[in-house]
Amino acid sequence: MIRRNQYVSVHETRAQITREKLLKAAIKLVNRDGMKQLTVRNICDEAGLSTGSFYNLFSGKEDLISYYLKYAFKPYLEKARAEADQYNCVERCLLIYRYYVMYCKDMGLEFVSGLYASNHNPFFDFMHRDQSDDFIIALVRSNLEEGKQTGYILPDVDTDEALLRIAAASTGLLFYWCVFDGKIDLDYELDCAIETYLRSIMVDRDLVLSLPPIESEGAFLS
Repeated sequence: MIRRNQYVSVHETRAQITREKLLKAAIKLVNRDGMKQLTVRNICDEAGLSTGSFYNLFSGKEDLISYYLKYAFKPYLEKARAEADQYNCVERCLLIYRYYVMYCKDMGLEFVSGLYASNHNPFFDFMHRDQSDDFIIALVRSNLEEGKQTGYILPDVDTDEALLRIAAASTGLLFYWCVFDGKIDLDYELDCAIETYLRSIMVDRDLVLSLPPIESEGAFLS
């Protein structure tokens, strides 16, 4: 006889296996046929699963994309965490976005452009995501809160407002990176935008950062 906790464990394991099949199928489709072919039907056909199996786990294509992004970002997140101890809380905010840019560039224009295909993509709604499903904003939030407690960030700064402005800067620059077909200096421009905002909420706006600066290649790349 299977006990309830054993049943839940088996059920969750099967669900995870199905998620991985769908994820691998989605990755294969994007790499082979491009983002335009990433439909629920095509994903299921590639995975050899029914659409019912898909909708038992994901609300739609955008939900799967969000899962994919979280899954794919893990190696970059680990690298950022490995470097984090040598930097202060403000520098760690910049560091995590540097790895995020690296990750987006590795994902490619085709995939990142697909994120903007839907105005309702849950990937962008960081205010209503569960913290366990987040992989950047939760870290930035903790660094900002630490900064307020340790004297790096002004104590009266509204953390949610700060997160919104940082997220808007990163999302907007990534959008223009897609619009200009990757021909803008995303590394420098995003780093500069976030640092400029962070300095506006810092106690010491002239603080010298130990994080090595990114050299500009010019706003538009040849």
